[in-house]
Amino acid sequence: MLTKNTKKRLRNLCPIYIETRNFNDYSKWRGAFEKARFEYMRHLNFHIDCTDKEAMWERLSEVRRRQVKKAISNGVEIKSEGISEAEIREWYQILKDLYAKKVKTPLFPLEFFLSFYRKDIGKYLLMKYRGKVIGGMICPIMDGRTIYEWYICGLDNEYREQYPSVMATWAAMEYANEHGLARFDVMGAGVPGVPYGVRDFKAEFGGELVEQGRFLCITKPILYRLGVFAVRLLKG
Repeated sequence: MLTKNTKKRLRNLCPIYIETRNFNDYSKWRGAFEKARFEYMRHLNFHIDCTDKEAMWERLSEVRRRQVKKAISNGVEIKSEGISEAEIREWYQILKDLYAKKVKTPLFPLEFFLSFYRKDIGKYLLMKYRGKVIGGMICPIMDGRTIYEWYICGLDNEYREQYPSVMATWAAMEYANEHGLARFDVMGAGVPGVPYGVRDFKAEFGGELVEQGRFLCITKPILYRLGVFAVRLLKG
C-alpha cells in the first residue's frame, strides 16, 4: 500500500496538462479519449501532396511561384546536406530573435536543436545567400510517408528579394518529392473562425485544409490557467 507521502509525491509528478496534436484522423477514437477526460479542441492543418512535382508546382499560388523563381534567380541556395553545427547556430539565432520579438513564447535552447542534428532524427533545410544563412526549417521525417514543418524562420525583412521563409517551405515540399515522401504536413493552421496570418501564408502552397484537432486533458486547472495567463502576458 502506498503511503501518504508517496501518494503526494506521485501527485506532484503529474503534468499540468496532456495534449495530443492529431496529424491524422483520430475521430474513431474520440469517444475513448473523452472517457479518459480528454476534451476535443478544434484546430486546422494543411496537408500538401508531394507525389507529383508538376502538380505540386501548379497548386502554388501565382504569387508563391513568382517568389520562388525570383529567389532562385537572385542566388538563394537550398542546403540540405553537409550542414555544419556553425550553420545551425546561425539559423538558431534567427529563430531565437523571431521568438523574442514576434512569437513571444518559450523556445527550446540551442542544445536541443544541436541534439536533433547530431542524432539525425530528421532534416535541416537551410536557405543561404552569399554564404550567409538567411532562414530555414527543422523537419522531423516519418520514413516513406511524411515530412513535418516544425520550426521555420527567415530574415524576410532584411532579404526581401530572396524570400527565405517562402523558400524554406518550398524546399520541404521539393525534398519530400525527391525522397519519396508523399505528404508535407505544415503542423497547424490555427483555430477555425479565428483570423490567423500564418494560415493565410500556408494556404498559398496548395495544401488540403483539414480539421483533425487536438485532445486536451487538464490535470491541474489552477496551474494551467496561470500558465495561459503568463503566456498572454509574454505576448503583450
